[in-house]
Amino acid sequence: MTITTPTKPPFLAIAASKKGGTGKTHLMATVADFLTLNGYPFTAFQADDKKRLATLIGAKVIDLRPDPDRVMHDPALVRRSFTPLYTAASKATSTGQSVLFDIGADEVENAANFLKEVEIDEDLLTWKLPAFVFVLVQAETDAIASAAETIRRFRAAMPSARIVLVENLLDRGALEGLRTSGPARQQYEKDLKPLLAGVERIAMPAILSDFWEPYENAGLRFLKALAMEPQDAAKRLGMEVGDVKIARRAIAVFFQDMHHSLSRLIALPKGGAS
Repeated sequence: MTITTPTKPPFLAIAASKKGGTGKTHLMATVADFLTLNGYPFTAFQADDKKRLATLIGAKVIDLRPDPDRVMHDPALVRRSFTPLYTAASKATSTGQSVLFDIGADEVENAANFLKEVEIDEDLLTWKLPAFVFVLVQAETDAIASAAETIRRFRAAMPSARIVLVENLLDRGALEGLRTSGPARQQYEKDLKPLLAGVERIAMPAILSDFWEPYENAGLRFLKALAMEPQDAAKRLGMEVGDVKIARRAIAVFFQDMHHSLSRLIALPKGGAS
């Protein structure tokens, strides 16, 4: 896989896929924690009816989904609802705050259309603000088709952005392991693979929901969960100490692997920000 020169904060980072359940929110939470660990600030946005990002990162997340009842009377509100994202991006280089945007499956088209209509790619060059578009995919037919459509939309809207294909290895494994004669492999070869020239690729290691759900349900961000003593976490989560240790180790391995991959994309000086 090709990884070019790492990008320094601040930056605009978008996680997107037109298929739900591919790991967009976990990926964006990991980017947020990666910045936090190194002392870099960020502003987070989400356009998703599930609104899970705030729980995972333990910080305020600005919700960009418009009120459906208001949209019925004012359809243009769908586009205008993304304006706070544009405003934050325009200030990022002066404030030093990266801008993180987690897009739900149903909002990918609206978000990409907005970014294209405001010609944000020209502005990014003017602002000298680098941008990532993380496209999540799993090794199954619908997710592959959705990833291809997402790449096409954001490549048209933000041609200067670094597009990163993130393979979520949960359940399905790697794309390269697809059965040669299977429909998912055919979809990959026909629809997604031709788009991957110039696209960087990283893998998101599998982590079972049994390991992270107790922490999320308790409103504990993963960084805090890793720092807690097993006995304290067991009381907080209502779990046995042994089970907490297993879960915590699984989460630690996940973050270690993801942080290694992200460090090849994002340049963070040793010791964090000054």
